[in-house]
Amino acid sequence: MVATGGTGNERQMLGLFLVPGVYMRVLAETVRQLGHNDRLLYQGLDFSPDDLKANDSRIFVTDAIVMAQRALELAGKDGLSFLLARELRLTIHGTLGFAALTSPTFEGALDSVRRYMQLRAPFLSMKQSLAGDRVLVQLCTEFDVPRLYEFLAETVSATLILLTEQLLDRADAEQNGFALEGGKLPGVSVCLRGPEPSYYRRFAAQLPVRFEYGQAEEMLIFPRKLLDVRMRLADAEASRMARDQCEFELQKALREQGDIALAIRNMLRMMPGPLPSLEVMAERFCVSSRTLKRRLADRGTSYREIVEAVLKDRAIQLLRYTNQSVSEIAYELGYADLSNFSRAFRKWTGKSASEFREGGPDPAPEVGP
Repeated sequence: MVATGGTGNERQMLGLFLVPGVYMRVLAETVRQLGHNDRLLYQGLDFSPDDLKANDSRIFVTDAIVMAQRALELAGKDGLSFLLARELRLTIHGTLGFAALTSPTFEGALDSVRRYMQLRAPFLSMKQSLAGDRVLVQLCTEFDVPRLYEFLAETVSATLILLTEQLLDRADAEQNGFALEGGKLPGVSVCLRGPEPSYYRRFAAQLPVRFEYGQAEEMLIFPRKLLDVRMRLADAEASRMARDQCEFELQKALREQGDIALAIRNMLRMMPGPLPSLEVMAERFCVSSRTLKRRLADRGTSYREIVEAVLKDRAIQLLRYTNQSVSEIAYELGYADLSNFSRAFRKWTGKSASEFREGGPDPAPEVGP
């Protein structure tokens, strides 16, 4: 059904956000452009194409998953992901797109997308870290989406890359050494875990970066200097107003989530170290610390466990992708005492940080609290 009000917890998966109906409408239109019957996407669902025409329409995540799975079965082999990314133009993303467009620099645009992505694509979140002269933007799935994850990662990556190429101020980019080379942005690439699909070669020349398949994780890689490049329509005040509106939407959605543990983890992943206390987080959710403790206990976890899961994931990323010393990583994560970090890391992985960095199988990052 199309959501018109209330939290709809009985239909929301893991209490996550609703999906903008416009995305599903564009998905259906793209399937039709590829010569398939887009009406099949709507079978058994309580809404029609007309219901998705309103700019403020929303559908439940469960329904969006059904539509996406059907679309993939019909048109996945035709390169649906890349064609859909091309159709997801800036204006479709609403205030989030406007916040990115008007950001003073690419760094601000990237920060807006990272922070508010779940308002538009609740299946995924983004983690950003620095590794020397590179910026690593990792795509993370928020819950199991059978047969869909590779499609989602490819579509979202392509959408972000296409928008990046369109929104950068060309003159400023060239002055900073980022003139297009053979139609590609120098130093920028996309890593995806799945095998290279047969249709990729048909689209490779049209994409402004290389897509590298069979990699360890889904990740966008940017040169660090690219963060300073101006956006084409930079307007700090307009961007601030758009971000304020996104923040209002985000906080409202977070308060309405059924799974507060997942909501907290997602928020913590967007924050630099040291991570906030339970009391500070309770204020963000407009509840008392006692209430927050009780609600987390009802979910079978605690604030400390969630924080440790986030810190473990972040520590693994820094050890794997940066040359920072163990002491520097401990400090960045908020540990004043290196020995405390060392004990925590051994508890998480069974190895010391130095042993982990020297090699051996990596423990899988946490996917939930």
